[in-house]
Amino acid sequence: VKAILAELADPYTVDKVEKKNKLKQPKTPFITSTLQQEAHSRLGYNAKKTMTIAQKLYEGVDVGTETVGLITYMRTDSTRLADNFVDDAKQFIKKSYGANYVGPGSTSKKKVKNAQDAHEAIRPTSVTRTPEDLKPYLKRDELRLYKLIWERAVASLMKSATVEATTIEVKSNDYLFRVNGQVLVFDGYLRVYSYEETKNSALPRLNEGDVLNLLDVDSQQHFTQPPARYSEAKLIKEMEELGIGRPSTYAQTMETLKNRGYVNLVDKKFAPTDQGMLTSDKLGEFFSEFINVEYTAGMEHNLDEIAKGQKVWYDELKTFYDHFIPMLENAQENMEKIAPVEIGEECPECGSPLVMRRGRYGEFVACSAYPACRYIKKEKKEEEIIQASTGVKCPKCETGEIVEKKTRRGKLFYGCNQYPSCDYALWHKPIDKKCPNCDSLLVVKGKKEEIQCPNKECGYKE
Repeated sequence: VKAILAELADPYTVDKVEKKNKLKQPKTPFITSTLQQEAHSRLGYNAKKTMTIAQKLYEGVDVGTETVGLITYMRTDSTRLADNFVDDAKQFIKKSYGANYVGPGSTSKKKVKNAQDAHEAIRPTSVTRTPEDLKPYLKRDELRLYKLIWERAVASLMKSATVEATTIEVKSNDYLFRVNGQVLVFDGYLRVYSYEETKNSALPRLNEGDVLNLLDVDSQQHFTQPPARYSEAKLIKEMEELGIGRPSTYAQTMETLKNRGYVNLVDKKFAPTDQGMLTSDKLGEFFSEFINVEYTAGMEHNLDEIAKGQKVWYDELKTFYDHFIPMLENAQENMEKIAPVEIGEECPECGSPLVMRRGRYGEFVACSAYPACRYIKKEKKEEEIIQASTGVKCPKCETGEIVEKKTRRGKLFYGCNQYPSCDYALWHKPIDKKCPNCDSLLVVKGKKEEIQCPNKECGYKE
């Protein structure tokens, strides 16, 4: 870096100025996977919470004189919109925002693998029931999700936004510097969809050949970073692209990973546990033919063909068991059995050695004579365990409090004191203030103690 800085010298000459208009197209209306992804990124909801609220909106809400289903069926893999909704929405857009905001129609998108298209996209049952109109009747979380669905469906039928993009290239010796700027010319669908924004970053008016004066050089060195851990939104998107799972199973898959102790959620990212890594290693070792994405996606395809009558279920099941049974027998015979570790204490009920076992909520001490003896050593009561309180209420269960904790390896983190009934956790110390963009708890990071949002998809900083 120092050698490059030494070679930089006047003159700095504007080598190229390029301006062109770019269209920013609206996204398609929601399917199950994209609703779960967007609700996670924009609202901070996990997949289970999103689907629970969506179910309530679908089944019906009391809006004064009647109970009305506010959205269409929320388990779908189709971006198709009903013709009557498209017509009504275009009339609404024309009346509310002007004819120049009406788009050509529902935006198209390549169908995901194994899509069944049994239901249309997730949309409001009536475009005229605006989020503002329903504010008196919906709870806060319900209103936020309905607003997201309503805006996405309406925006999908509006015109693209237009951005004037400018690129300026400046030369110094053999080095080229490039800067990009943009200005919003026509807001289009962004007039409605408040969850996206295009920041204006206007550049000074320059012409090719202009000579510039150097004021300062900000040199930065970056190193390759390991891939980021999966958030729920990112994992659901990956599953969708690989053709794994169904709209009805995404949320349950996320919950199963957590409930079985395979992962923990830290800063809204999945972190594998020792149990999760051991399970993955052993299944991959003894059942490699089945434990891979290609097999799972292929199975989804075969199930679709069985449903269509193109394949016989009995033949497919027999083929599976012909391969699976020998693998299962081999695993039962050759998979290493990990004996429980004795802790040097005797069971107070039967005198057998006490051992360390692993359950859904982590390790615990129990009698080695199980199931003949079912003694389990109780841990210290919660009030006897010293945990430094942050004074911040848990945003997930809304009853617990965020306290300082340590991993088994001694790393400090912050989690709800209601664990294991609530698994909310963060790597950085939270403060009693929420992000204005995504509603996550703000945290204090770094030596400078900067206040920022832990949700990387949000990126808010103070």
